Amino acid sequence: MLRIAATLLLAMASGIAAAAAAKPVTPAAAGFRIDTVSAPRRGGGEQRFPKLADAGKAARAINLFLYSVELQTQPGKDGKAVFAGLPPSTLGIDYQVSGNTARLLSMRIERIEASRVRHPRGRGWTFDAGSGRPISQADLFSAEGYGRLRQRVAMLRVQRIRTLQQTLARDSGDENAAAETLAIYDDCLDTIRGDTLTDDELFIGADHLALEHGDCAVGDDLDYDVLRPLRVEIPLADLAADLNDYGRCLLLGTGTAPCAAPAKEGPQPGSYAGTIGKRPVTVVFERRYDGDRISGSYVLDGRYHRLEGRTQRDGKAKLYETGASSDELICEFTLFTKADGSIDGTWRSLAESQLQPLALKPLR
Repeated sequence: MLRIAATLLLAMASGIAAAAAAKPVTPAAAGFRIDTVSAPRRGGGEQRFPKLADAGKAARAINLFLYSVELQTQPGKDGKAVFAGLPPSTLGIDYQVSGNTARLLSMRIERIEASRVRHPRGRGWTFDAGSGRPISQADLFSAEGYGRLRQRVAMLRVQRIRTLQQTLARDSGDENAAAETLAIYDDCLDTIRGDTLTDDELFIGADHLALEHGDCAVGDDLDYDVLRPLRVEIPLADLAADLNDYGRCLLLGTGTAPCAAPAKEGPQPGSYAGTIGKRPVTVVFERRYDGDRISGSYVLDGRYHRLEGRTQRDGKAKLYETGASSDELICEFTLFTKADGSIDGTWRSLAESQLQPLALKPLR
């Protein structure tokens, strides 16, 4: 296996180099100031996590989002407390900044898990520096441009797989390993061609946009998934015709900052602050999945709680906190999103039979 990996790395030098994790860059003067929270890692070494040091609402919104999604806790400076919520299966966590400008912040959060020490997972997070809201690739492109992006990325990935297949045919080094690798990518080709990119990890650098597909294999077969994470980098200048106005503002610097994001129906990913009755609350909507599912969290009375739910019509959504069993309902959020992005609704404690008004505004 080592021999085939070495052979492929040499033969695919240009492509594999692009697949490597982006190295940290020195933040631009106009970007955020980023501190590092650290603590010893299980098994030795150090784990690190970013904390934006700026005092503005955008920095607070980004911190709240990242700590909620990745660490399931609130932002803080005490490394021991910050990492306390990581599951035992996570050996460590680290980060790298790929872009930090007056208009956007893009970074990689990488987890080392006990079940895949040799194959850490890297997640990409990109934020609008003006509002602090997380942005996805679909937010940046026109409908037609996104279609062209999908075709372009699929073509580049298929080309890399085909080149790999030709390399293995010439010099596999290890026939058994070659057979395993070929089988993995034969199975993965249809997935690559039909990839909607919604689950791809997004990274924005100084002059390029990168998308990473993730894994074509699972478990022990990850050793044969030698092209993972099938990273594709595209120069920003080449995307001008495919971006929408918001994308051109963020990525190419056109127009005036802060960039105006198009309005969307229902709760959008990001950080919110408001009240439940008279008590202050912060809420993070993490992501909206294909279909109507939505996930998130909230902090009330200093305690962190997980949420799962579904969006409905006309900007309405329902999210629930559950107990040890998904059938054990603790509370229910009923939300109505208004045109300006603010949210009204109710919070109901099922255990205490309480119903209280809820009001939220995006942290901007």
